[in-house]
Amino acid sequence: MWGIFLESVVIFKNYVGYHQNKFLFGIFLFFLLYLWLKEDDKRLRAIFVYAPTLILIAFFCPLFRKAFVRIFDDSETYYRLLWLVQMSMVSAYGALKLCAKRRKLMLVLMSIAIIACGSFVYSSEHITKAENMYHLPQEAIEVAELIDSEKSRVMALVPADLIYYIRQYSSNISMPYGREMLIARWDYYNVMYEAMEGTEVIETSSFVELTRDYGCNYVVLKKDRKLQEPLTDYGFILYAQTDNYVIYQDTEMELGSKYAI
Repeated sequence: MWGIFLESVVIFKNYVGYHQNKFLFGIFLFFLLYLWLKEDDKRLRAIFVYAPTLILIAFFCPLFRKAFVRIFDDSETYYRLLWLVQMSMVSAYGALKLCAKRRKLMLVLMSIAIIACGSFVYSSEHITKAENMYHLPQEAIEVAELIDSEKSRVMALVPADLIYYIRQYSSNISMPYGREMLIARWDYYNVMYEAMEGTEVIETSSFVELTRDYGCNYVVLKKDRKLQEPLTDYGFILYAQTDNYVIYQDTEMELGSKYAI
């Protein structure tokens, strides 16, 4: 039991330090304690005091973790239980309650604290300014719009770097595989993915056979992707192009005839 508890402590430390802003959890604990002492409304106490406290206690309880893993047969997602704590909601409500009596003074102090403790969001390498209202790469939208069909669903085979975005833009576009192929620890295998991404040069004849087995109406390739033979030799037409991608349409596949997801 002690070992399970220590594992939970390690998971918790990793979660708290994920954004390199460990002080955020300290702020959360401060306001949680403050609400324990100052909040009188029973309904609000249930939301902002009792619920996060019980979740934290359950998270560190070895018996609860054993039951969680046994029921859901998954130990790798245990950290997601901490998502239910809602640190931001508790901190925000606690701060507002604390500031209620001296609003002007506390507003100035809280603003200074936010500026001093925060960081410019766009300084992160993982965040970029939105290119459009969809918050998706503009070229991914261009590709999706070119192959989307209002009349029926279509099956499209796209490069790995577009997989996350195509379905976000349109649910009419299906793909033979999804993001599960991009997460190494899941260790999924898909013969179509291997043919598409697993070799430096695509073996065209077997590749085309697979695209038709999966019912692909469109094949999207990067412009520098190498093929042993052109797809146009196998019944495909050059349908459209963007800055970095070439879109082929299989003239032998009817739209809406077959799709996987």
